[in-house]
Amino acid sequence: MAVNPTQPTHDIMNQSTNAISYIRLKYVKSINEIITGGALSGRSINNSNYRELINERVKAIMKRLVGTYSCNSISNLVRDVNAHMDQVRDALIGLGYEKIIDSTFILTSRLAIGLSNPYMEALELGIAWDPIANLPYIPSTSLRGALESSPSAAPCLTALSPVNARKSPVEASPVVVLDSYPTYCPSGRGLLSIDIINPHYREVEGAISETDVSPTPLPFLTVSKGIGFRVVIMANRKRVKHKVMVKCKTDAPGDYIYAAQMGNECQGMCTAQVLIEALKGAFIKGLGAKTALGYGRFSTK
Repeated sequence: MAVNPTQPTHDIMNQSTNAISYIRLKYVKSINEIITGGALSGRSINNSNYRELINERVKAIMKRLVGTYSCNSISNLVRDVNAHMDQVRDALIGLGYEKIIDSTFILTSRLAIGLSNPYMEALELGIAWDPIANLPYIPSTSLRGALESSPSAAPCLTALSPVNARKSPVEASPVVVLDSYPTYCPSGRGLLSIDIINPHYREVEGAISETDVSPTPLPFLTVSKGIGFRVVIMANRKRVKHKVMVKCKTDAPGDYIYAAQMGNECQGMCTAQVLIEALKGAFIKGLGAKTALGYGRFSTK
């Protein structure tokens, strides 16, 4: 963790500080203060006020992150991660891959992703966070899963996960989906926002009584509406040309990504346009958690 000697070491959070290290350090110190009794001001520790104090400290940590990650203060992080994505894309092009999608998509609602991220367990409800880029991100596995679940992706399912009749993998996918990072953060806005889950019942107490309900708000971090994520999807077309032209007896326009041969017939004729439409369908449905409540929606224009 980078330390600025001009700041008090008990509460360091700036753009050069690793956010995950900061969260863990602050959480451990908070627990120590609560256990030793200093934070209770003479009150005895019980399950209720212990949980209340932890929630207060966690919310304070989140507020600090939200304040630090203003769009104006993280321009260097955004620039660096954008350059990193350029390098990965160009390396893949050098290996024979072609660019299918390389665009920035804007969130039209908050994004909640990686709530069970092990790096963020101190927050109870976390967020997908890259400890190297020091930014929240959308893992490539989440993007690929969203693609595969999109109704319009049917012709490309075999391309995304090539399997045989026994559903066993037969080859590496010709489609490469990169991790997606926030590369557009409008001046004057914040990258992160705090939201809450408000469970009314405490099942651990062994009984649920409507008359004794005591809601317990649980804060969690989200990526703010209006932030743009860069999505890069590449494909290796070299493997498809021979299969489409010779085995499938079909002309091979440049739009084809994959063709799966089943016996004497060709199936799974995946094109770049199908993949693009599948991504748009996934963005309309939403990525991450709480999509039924409208989270994780992107503009597809």
